[in-house]
Amino acid sequence: MPQRQRLGDLLLAHRLITSDQLEEALAIQATDPHPLGAILIERGYVDKALMLRALAAQRNVRYWDFDRDAPSADALDLVPAKMCRRYHLLPVERRGDLLLVAMRQPDDLDAIDFVRNVTKLRVEPLLADEGALDDAIAQIHGGSQETNMDDFVSRAMREVKEDEIRLDGRGEDIEEEDMRPVVGLVNQLISDAIRMKASDIHIEPRAGAATLRLRVDGELMRSGEIPAKLVPMVVTRIKVMAKLDIVEFRVPQDGRIRVNLEGRGIDLRVSVLPSHHGQRVVMRILDQATALKRLDQMGFHPNNLDIFRTLIQKPYGMILVTGPTGSGKTTTLYGALNELKRVGTNIMTCEDPVEYDLEGINQSQVNDKVGLTFASQLRAILRQDPDIVLVGEIRDHETAQTAIRAAMTGHLVLSTLHCNDAPSAVPRLLDMGVDPFLLSTSLIGVMAQRLVRRLCPDCRRQGAPTSQELTLMNHYLGEGGVPLVWRPGGCPKCANTGIVGRMAVHEVMPITTEVGKKIAACASMDELREAASRFGYRTMQHDALDRVVNGTTSIEEAMRLIYFDTFEAAIDPAGSSEAA
Repeated sequence: MPQRQRLGDLLLAHRLITSDQLEEALAIQATDPHPLGAILIERGYVDKALMLRALAAQRNVRYWDFDRDAPSADALDLVPAKMCRRYHLLPVERRGDLLLVAMRQPDDLDAIDFVRNVTKLRVEPLLADEGALDDAIAQIHGGSQETNMDDFVSRAMREVKEDEIRLDGRGEDIEEEDMRPVVGLVNQLISDAIRMKASDIHIEPRAGAATLRLRVDGELMRSGEIPAKLVPMVVTRIKVMAKLDIVEFRVPQDGRIRVNLEGRGIDLRVSVLPSHHGQRVVMRILDQATALKRLDQMGFHPNNLDIFRTLIQKPYGMILVTGPTGSGKTTTLYGALNELKRVGTNIMTCEDPVEYDLEGINQSQVNDKVGLTFASQLRAILRQDPDIVLVGEIRDHETAQTAIRAAMTGHLVLSTLHCNDAPSAVPRLLDMGVDPFLLSTSLIGVMAQRLVRRLCPDCRRQGAPTSQELTLMNHYLGEGGVPLVWRPGGCPKCANTGIVGRMAVHEVMPITTEVGKKIAACASMDELREAASRFGYRTMQHDALDRVVNGTTSIEEAMRLIYFDTFEAAIDPAGSSEAA
């Protein structure tokens, strides 16, 4: 077999990139182990479609473009739907005794042999874009999760005898060899969730079964269920994979699972919580390939990006990123650290847990069980000569005080805080017992963010706003500001959901001298907002409505995640007013 030409040489030969661009991408790949093609696309050096054609040429196959050519009906009927889902392929065209098959991996010999044996035809594999292929399979054959899960559930039920396990949902007497029937079920559950780009997997025990739900684009969706008889074995299998105590079912436990899928490593953060009907499991999927982004890839409004970049370039002070769990705070902070990373800078972190491994940054794990808290670890880090310190979360007075002292002694401190918006970080810290004067002299900026779902640009549609939406838009944008609003539609490119991923909306409040004086005087949040607005601060509500106006998201989505104050004062006949 002739040796495959290297991708970089192939791209150079076709003049799709320059030698300088290739050298830069190879240098990035040396410290960031992602495929060369993905790096070149991310840097904007080559178009994705051209890259796929180059990859096809490298593998000596042709490229199938689903946007240009639709699969033929006579070809689709030749391969069963569940086999298309299992092998991630789709027959797209028949030419006599030759069947063209679009595949994610055209060198998957097992899949090619299967199609040849089923159809009794010669098979020509074609390279297809992974996302477009998955969307086409979902559009033609429906979602893959429930069908595959049903197969594995049925198989496990056949292998399990009635008297093998207890039915109390605890599973404390299950041994490792008893879990064999559900090994494939658990593996399929995890791999399907990753392919569906879910951020969390929920296993929720009920009276007769456990409900499976996946959080996709910020919303939970039901994906199937597990019979009650299998639930203890499934939970025990997950606990074994996460190295947890399988005989402990009375207290919550946390662990971590490392899996490999299609050549990339993915971490799952596991939480097990006792509930009325058994042990409830939530697995947070931490996919490094999708989470590590540059700041300019995070959907910042240009004004907010300029302010945030100005803040993180300061030599010392404390910067906070606020928002609820799952709002992308850690992703933003990692993006900031990647931008600050350089040879002459010592960046250290204390996290709980360490979610992603960052090259060139010294990361450490909090361990409360042995007394290694955020505060104690931060004090130890300050003896390691750091320039920049990331504290995973400020949870208590001791951590807040230590972080503030670090910020006042020449360190740049980045951290997160759970509160609703940027100004409310101040009363949150004061409630922890932080001195107002120390806070005013150490805090240099606060950013709040949420993740809203993005409308599919190919099928979004405009319509008249409801009375509630019109009231909201008029309140924030003025009377008659927006006659029409955008809403989700549905098309093959978005699997008929109308949604294509999520983006962040922000508000960034710089703590200038004037704002600092307000903090020291324990001013109200309205006074903080007014003072900060003179230095570029815009509320998250206005940032979200900007995205609504330009059709990037819908007003329903903005209202789902962000509080909009639309109450108006009601005036009684005597002339006095009170809140409506």
